[in-house]
Amino acid sequence: MTAPFISVVVLAYRQFELTTGPCLASLRPWFDDEEIEFIVFDNASPDGSDAMAKHWCAQHPRLKFIQSERNLGYAGGMNVAVEHASGTWLFLVNNDTEFPALALDALKKVLKSAPERTAMISPVTNAAGNGQRLYDPSRNRPDWMAIGEWFHLHPTGQLLHTYRSDFFCVAVLRQTWKNLGGLDPVFGMGYFEDFDFSLRLRAAGFEQVITEDVFVYHQGSATFKSTDSIHRLMKKNKRMMLTRHPQVKMTHVRLANLQAILDRLAIQPDLKSTPLAEQDLRLKLRIRALELDQPKSFFKRMLWKMKIRPLMETFSKC
Repeated sequence: MTAPFISVVVLAYRQFELTTGPCLASLRPWFDDEEIEFIVFDNASPDGSDAMAKHWCAQHPRLKFIQSERNLGYAGGMNVAVEHASGTWLFLVNNDTEFPALALDALKKVLKSAPERTAMISPVTNAAGNGQRLYDPSRNRPDWMAIGEWFHLHPTGQLLHTYRSDFFCVAVLRQTWKNLGGLDPVFGMGYFEDFDFSLRLRAAGFEQVITEDVFVYHQGSATFKSTDSIHRLMKKNKRMMLTRHPQVKMTHVRLANLQAILDRLAIQPDLKSTPLAEQDLRLKLRIRALELDQPKSFFKRMLWKMKIRPLMETFSKC
């Protein structure tokens, strides 16, 4: 039997009806695609979600269900799950994601045309901490799912370089994953293990990029409750990551969005002479985010407006 091209690995934990269930239902259109295999790994859900996920997968023979006896954390759980994958590319998926129509078809096209030395490719989304995020708080889930389908129907073929990738959903060459030893479980339950992997991948000489031709809807932190212990974990893991990578650049998401716009304009300079109303929807969303996502403090907000003014004036003059 020919090995699959993509291994979709869904890491499940808690709240099956809110997260894993809708995620798997959105992936159903590709269950019969022989180029894709599906692995669902339950990370010892304490609320009965493991039994629900097992039952759901049993209804679909091509889904491989794996259940952990204990919570291995994000890194540990994903590492064990990936051991069961055989695809050329891994597509690592948080369970609080949903996939618009044609998402995996678009993903296959992007991965099959990936440049040499590109080992990690990230989709765009509505909720992330880097340049993958398209920000517009006025839009709801149905809006974003429709936007995602439009992206998949109107590809640009453009890839944007990124300093790091957000692991809510990411494609990684399986061989590169193995060479780097996967995620480091020292980060425990989660946070910053994806940043650490991104930097190790860069140090090994590989490229990572964002594709705006694939959109994945992200609920955002649906399986983690915001508690004091979670905040302590985030601070601890951030310190650990900064100690390991003292040269690291910590870029605010709004600056990452601005850089994504500038990179797109560098690739397609003719867009500078195109009226905003006629721009590609992707660019419209990014430009709109420059005005919507501004600093809270008055002084920083003024500095931000000064920073983006030349770009905004470019489009207003068209």
